[in-house]
Amino acid sequence: MLITLAAEDNLSVAVARRLVGEYAPAAEIKDVFVAGGSVKRLIPGLNERARYIGPVLVLADLDKPLSCAPALVRELSEGLTVSPGMMIRIAVIEIESWIMADREGFAKWLSIPVSVVSRDPESLDDPKRALVNIARRSRKRGLREAIAPARVIGTHWTGRDYSDTLGEFVAHLWDPDVARRYSGSLERAVFRVAGLVGG
Repeated sequence: MLITLAAEDNLSVAVARRLVGEYAPAAEIKDVFVAGGSVKRLIPGLNERARYIGPVLVLADLDKPLSCAPALVRELSEGLTVSPGMMIRIAVIEIESWIMADREGFAKWLSIPVSVVSRDPESLDDPKRALVNIARRSRKRGLREAIAPARVIGTHWTGRDYSDTLGEFVAHLWDPDVARRYSGSLERAVFRVAGLVGG
């Protein structure tokens, strides 16, 4: 079975790849689309792919603490008859919440105390900023500098290799089976991926 992936950024794509590899190993990733922002403009075309080619997994961030994930799904698919193969999953609040939900694995990777990683990452107002601040405490200089810059310049408050470095963690060390226990939105995404493609 062929599956298409789409997400807002490369880090979210890395998470999508890992979920498919873990929970739908028989699926072959056909194409990957990176929106570079909101995925909404991609949704009509992806919906057609889901109808005629195979399942499509779309990952998007909720972004706002008081927002509602089902409402965002409705907004993204507004005006469409959504194909049964179209999976739009929302990370509450950001994809970083899912990554930090594997608390022990994340802490071990950064060489930091597990106690500094939230037990409830979906409750954080700004998970991305929280992750960067946690990374500043890492005893591994290479990881610290890649994720968290020495000083913030304007809106650039992530490190030079933020996405690639975290993507490597997701691909090789992140444990989604652990993370899904502490992230309801990730658990729902896992359920859809495994159920739809028979993983």
